[in-house]
Amino acid sequence: MEVGKLTAQLRTNTGKEQNTKLRQKGLIPAVCYGGKEGPQALQLSPVELQKSLDPVKGRNTLLMLTIEGQKGAIPVMVKDAQKHVLKGHFLHADLLRVDPNKPVRATVPVSLTGKCPGIAAGGTMHQVYRTLPISSIPGAIPSKIEIDVSTLNMGQAIHASDLKLPNGVTVALGASTTVCVVTAPKAEKGAEAAAGAEAAAEAKPGDKAASGKTPAPAAAKAGGDKAAAKPAAAAAKPAAGGKK
Repeated sequence: MEVGKLTAQLRTNTGKEQNTKLRQKGLIPAVCYGGKEGPQALQLSPVELQKSLDPVKGRNTLLMLTIEGQKGAIPVMVKDAQKHVLKGHFLHADLLRVDPNKPVRATVPVSLTGKCPGIAAGGTMHQVYRTLPISSIPGAIPSKIEIDVSTLNMGQAIHASDLKLPNGVTVALGASTTVCVVTAPKAEKGAEAAAGAEAAAEAKPGDKAASGKTPAPAAAKAGGDKAAAKPAAAAAKPAAGGKK
């Protein structure tokens, strides 16, 4: 069982001003709660807290907390933490009391392994879950969940029920939930649609040109008929005068 060791002291003074003074001394405020006991205000070293955590598991590390002046060690996990935005060191920590023999909820990263034949055939791997919610006893939480995709072909998927998990670890997802799937490349579908639209656009001007005729506007026809009638009327007037 992988465990870390952490030491803390009881904190009697609380409040923003006291917390600021505490950080100036190189310590941070913390709270330990959960289980049958009430919450305890603590102070501890942020450097020791960082060192006590497994570099891979991080907050999923089971810690044995020793509070100065109290007997025995308390199994805890980092439930929540506040870090400095730029420097990244701890500013506050919430420690949750846990039972080493009872499962807890945790989130672990997913790692895809193996050469996927579906990708080699031109498909695209779509990883739906990059982390997985699991249930496990604190000391057996894995650092990651590995998924072998060496048998995954185009259009095939791996579901939650297909996962190979360590003993005592269960995934908190429905059995039919898709974790990853190999899909056909979207670029090919887009190219086919674009080619069809281009062919349709080129066909329309061709249909008009095939007729070989451009119909004249109705107004132009009417104006032409009137213009032709006026000279005819003018030519008729002298003829009438000659008869007189």
